[in-house]
Amino acid sequence: MNNYIVTHKFRSLEMKEAFAKAGEGMSDEDQIKGMTGDNAACQMSWTTPGDSLAMFCFWKANSPDDVNQMLADYDEFFEPHQFELTDEPFNFVR
Repeated sequence: MNNYIVTHKFRSLEMKEAFAKAGEGMSDEDQIKGMTGDNAACQMSWTTPGDSLAMFCFWKANSPDDVNQMLADYDEFFEPHQFELTDEPFNFVR
């Protein structure tokens, strides 16, 4: 699988808040299951604080299309996703 850094931009502050509310009450296990498939798996995600509309995720996937398929149920929240193919991430912890 390839490594991708994906930038997700919320459509609005209201969509950012709705996305956060949609995840309330879900266990970590359920969230991981929802972002893990045969061809794509989210490894980490970062949502920026305050009024920023950016969210960043590290994905392992065969292609950007595989990530987009995993996120299809969430398209109402986001603008089209931006992908950067990365080399193997550098592990600072040895």
